[in-house]
Amino acid sequence: MIGFFQRFRPDGAGLAGLYDGLPNGKQYGDRLQKLFVATGDDRKVGGGRDAYFIVRKSLSISPGDAALHATKWLEAMHRIAVRVDDDRLIRWLSPLPQIRVLEGTPPKQPKADLAVFGLLRALKVDVPALTDGRGSDCEVVRLLRDAYYYIACDATLRDYLLWPAYADALGEEDAMEGYFELWRHGVKIRVFHDDKIDLYLPRIDAGS
Repeated sequence: MIGFFQRFRPDGAGLAGLYDGLPNGKQYGDRLQKLFVATGDDRKVGGGRDAYFIVRKSLSISPGDAALHATKWLEAMHRIAVRVDDDRLIRWLSPLPQIRVLEGTPPKQPKADLAVFGLLRALKVDVPALTDGRGSDCEVVRLLRDAYYYIACDATLRDYLLWPAYADALGEEDAMEGYFELWRHGVKIRVFHDDKIDLYLPRIDAGS
C-alpha cells in the first residue's frame, strides 16, 4: 500500500467509490479529497514528481488563525489524554505550551531532538499513540493506517484521515482538524523548547 494514493494525483478522481459500504465511508472519502485539493499537482518545476503529498502552493493564513488552529488541536489532545489517563501527554500539555507564530523557512528539526525535548516527543510519538488499538477494528481501516502514513510520513495527518474510526472511542468528533488546517496551509511546526511551539507560516508572495 506504500505509494498507493500517489498514483491518483492530482485530483483523486480514480478513487471514487473506494469507501462505499464502509461505516463512515463518506467521511473517509471527504477527508481524502481535501488532501488532494490541498496538494494539487505532484509535478516538480524542474522535472520529476513528488514522492509524497506536499503542499507547494498554500493558501494564505493569518498568524491569529494559525495560533487558533494549533490551540484547538492541542486542547483536543489534552482532553483525550485526560480521558484515557495518559500521564505523559497530560504532563506536557498542562498547561498548554506557548504558541509563537513566525514566517519563512523553518530551521531543520534534528531527529535527535526527540530525545532532548519531551514536548516534541509527546507530539510526535505520544499523540499518534492515542489511536493505537482504539476505535474501529475494521480490517480495511487497519490496512489503511500504513498507506495513509506514507502519504506524507506523518502519523498525525494519518490520524486526521482516519479519525472517523476513532471518534466514538476517544470522545472527540474531529480532534485532528486543527492540525490538518495548519498542514494544508503549509504551516510547519517546530519544537526547540519544552514549553513552546513555533509555527512557521510560508511566505506566500515567494511562491511557497
